Amino acid sequence: MTTSRNRGELEADLMNVLWNASGPLTAREVQASFTVKVPAITTVITVLDRMRAKGSVVREATSGRSHVFSATRSRVLDITETMSTALHGADDRTAALLLFAGALSEEDRQFLRAAIEPAGEPADGLASE
Repeated sequence: MTTSRNRGELEADLMNVLWNASGPLTAREVQASFTVKVPAITTVITVLDRMRAKGSVVREATSGRSHVFSATRSRVLDITETMSTALHGADDRTAALLLFAGALSEEDRQFLRAAIEPAGEPADGLASE
């Protein structure tokens, strides 16, 4: 019996491989990075080409017939875009922000406050403890 991935799981796995690489990779190098649920090379090539059409991946020709692939943006920028898209799609942005902030660790909340507040000016009612 074949186990299949959830929709989008292979794309996420491929992006992680590209983000963790020290440089552009061929489709075979991407495939070789899998240790479980190894996708067929044709599947890797197809998904990389679809990701290229979406703008997530860039493909460059090398000598011979092969191509190398790399991510078009960093993991941090991708996460930022995902968070922004989710927030803009929320019916209740205030509730979404409050729930998100409430799920953060105290350290992350302090970091977020420092990023939002002007230097040396704590927000009303949010003075450091």
